[in-house]
Amino acid sequence: MENYRCLITVLSIFLLFFPPIINASEQTIPDNTALPEADSVEAKIEPLPIISYDSNTGFGFGAKSFFLNLLNLRESFDVIVFLSTKGERWFHFVYSMPDFDLRQGKYYPLAVDLVFDYDKWISYNFFGIGNESEYGSKETYILELTEINCGFSRGFSPSLVGRFSIKYDRVVSLGFESGGSLETLPPSENAPYLSFFSFNLNMTYDKRDSYLHPLKGMVAQADIRWARFDPDRQAEFLHWSLWYQFYQNLFSSTMVIAARFGLSSIEGNSIPQQLLIPLGGNQTLRGFEQGRFIDHTAALTNLELRFPIIGRLGGLLGLDGGRVWSSTKKLSFDGWRSNFVTGLRYFFDTYIVRIDVGFSKESVGIYFNFNHIF
Repeated sequence: MENYRCLITVLSIFLLFFPPIINASEQTIPDNTALPEADSVEAKIEPLPIISYDSNTGFGFGAKSFFLNLLNLRESFDVIVFLSTKGERWFHFVYSMPDFDLRQGKYYPLAVDLVFDYDKWISYNFFGIGNESEYGSKETYILELTEINCGFSRGFSPSLVGRFSIKYDRVVSLGFESGGSLETLPPSENAPYLSFFSFNLNMTYDKRDSYLHPLKGMVAQADIRWARFDPDRQAEFLHWSLWYQFYQNLFSSTMVIAARFGLSSIEGNSIPQQLLIPLGGNQTLRGFEQGRFIDHTAALTNLELRFPIIGRLGGLLGLDGGRVWSSTKKLSFDGWRSNFVTGLRYFFDTYIVRIDVGFSKESVGIYFNFNHIF
């Protein structure tokens, strides 16, 4: 079966990394690649009120708070509460020990990340399935997403990290438009309720100089996730992805060319549209509406020039491109969708505030959010 071939591919990548893992475990850890002692990490609390505008969510307000090493365990808590005029209700909580940025480029025996994410959209988009879906066929419905994720990772070397996680997802869809396509789709293509556990294996080779704001380096990542989401129908999926990112100084140490390339696919039987891979919106194609394109396979590329303006303020010029297909067998270089991006960045010690504006032939996307998209 095709999904098992994908599994073999990703496991092969893991095996290629296996010899460095063995060697790394036998090495003496240099001081500059060891985790800092908890007593040497300054405790920080960084609150930030949120007043924003986003093309997909409308005007929003809320608060973000970041807490670092308050328990003297090198841990961090990241909390976001957000409401918007177009009906998004978002609560996000992350506990990491050690903190992501503290363990960047370090050996460590074990890290634990706990994530709780609740995101309710009163008006979520559906344009149809496939790269040729029409902008004018847009429908909206209520989408409620709940995620609980428990992950365990190990830094086998300053560059190589392995991670295993167990994730619980609950997806509730309702309020389909009367007479619309979503109302008439069978449950195998449009599931009003999904609740399932999944298991995830990730290997990351990371040579960035910073997790928060990389100025140079690269990242290669392979990820595979398996779930059985409907025991009655024995419905299951295998979701895999491959990503490559690189960062290079240009003219000065603070001007950066950043690029991301990714390919992902979800394979299985009777996969409803709620689980298909989306492109469009804040994290992918910023000139297109949220969820503008969905299908079983997707490719994405982002290219950004990040440059300083004054003090902690920086700017961005970029280009996003992507495409979806019904399977990996249909991959091609035809029909890609693209948009231009410009933006601003303001750099705090433990996070970045960003404003992005994406321009495509269909629409203009305006996004206020946190941290780089990659």
